[in-house]
Amino acid sequence: MIMALLPIIIAVMTAAFIAQTGASALCDDGWTAYGSSCYFSDDKTQMHWAEGTNYCQAHGGAYITTIQSEGEFLFLQDMCRRLFKNDRNNFFYLGATDEEIEGIWRWYTDNSLVNEGYHNWSPGQPNARVNENCAVLWGPNDYTWHDHFCNENAYVICEKPGLKRPEVVG
Repeated sequence: MIMALLPIIIAVMTAAFIAQTGASALCDDGWTAYGSSCYFSDDKTQMHWAEGTNYCQAHGGAYITTIQSEGEFLFLQDMCRRLFKNDRNNFFYLGATDEEIEGIWRWYTDNSLVNEGYHNWSPGQPNARVNENCAVLWGPNDYTWHDHFCNENAYVICEKPGLKRPEVVG
């Protein structure tokens, strides 16, 4: 009986996930939609934070992801978990830095203050250690926000606006 219901359960769970993630953007192949943005990452390419900004720019003018809501954070946390399944000894750079002024975290895309919008630092983070100037989704703590060194190799999640949907003429 359970086996007969399995396809229905999977379909309902998939529909719920799509509804939860708010996937509405139209994205290029290989990119994943959430809200009005598209996201790209892989589990093979690691780089320093500055290299990550160039890497994302080279992928369709994208940028290292900025997180504007809890829903977006949960979507990205899930993306990280799926990429690495049970191996959580890794981290992903976020597009936030306090390199200009220690303790003042800003999104590099528009220079806005991180703490004036949505933020989700892990307890004790950022910890104000010298030279930990880049925000990351930290795998060993289930991809919560941490500050970290910018010159270590890590993964990046690139983000860009979704493509415009063609207008329906009728």
